[in-house]
Amino acid sequence: MDTIQTERPGANGRHDVQERAAPPVPAWGRYAVIIPVCNEEDCLGEVLFELQRKSANWEADLLPVVGLNGSSDGSGRVARRYGALVGETRERGYGYGCKAAIERLRAEGIVVDGYVFFAGDGADRPGDVLRLISEHRRGEDLVIGNRTLKLSNWKYRGSRRAFPNVTLAAVTTFLCGRLFFDLGPLRLIDRRLFDRMGMREMTWGWTVEAQIMAARLGARIRNIHVRERPRLAGEQKVSGVHWRRSLMIGFSILAAAWRVRWRRL
Repeated sequence: MDTIQTERPGANGRHDVQERAAPPVPAWGRYAVIIPVCNEEDCLGEVLFELQRKSANWEADLLPVVGLNGSSDGSGRVARRYGALVGETRERGYGYGCKAAIERLRAEGIVVDGYVFFAGDGADRPGDVLRLISEHRRGEDLVIGNRTLKLSNWKYRGSRRAFPNVTLAAVTTFLCGRLFFDLGPLRLIDRRLFDRMGMREMTWGWTVEAQIMAARLGARIRNIHVRERPRLAGEQKVSGVHWRRSLMIGFSILAAAWRVRWRRL
């Protein structure tokens, strides 16, 4: 039986190399797991290790690509240790991180079936990645991990995070005529659809832009329920901030949604 070596984050920041049996090779093609990161050194290693266990061949099936956006810690060093490609930008913002990762992928000349967008803080469950891929293989162009209709998620998210997401999803539904319940960052976008989207919103509007553009382009969209976890380490960049900043973020997302809705195709 073939074996592969992995590094497991250990005590005091040490990484223990472990040998394990290689799982069966999945039937699907290659997918890039896009992980936007800003100062996630303390948790990124565990995130990549968990994803690694879901792939028979780390670089052939689920290719990790970390997009550092305004990061000032050792996140890049951790990412490279786990075999991830790393794209970097000095601009801080979720969209900038995603863009940096995808540009690095393209610079390497790698063409994938789809992009899976995954949190670098451990809030997303690696097992849900395979569920997203399964839906894509059934013909869906955009598969969104919906958190708001699963009550078990609310104990981690709280009303301060959950209600704004539901409200913003309702506005998105109104603007584009497709039913949404969440602006979940865990999602899969078909690579050909992504190329047609022409993404422009590089900060708070990245997720809502993708949903509205997918609807306007007539894409096949699927929402699936996913479970959210508490982040492994570090600070939450959206919730846990002053209410005035939360309000500013909400208005920024609404403004992005309005721009995208009336953008000329």
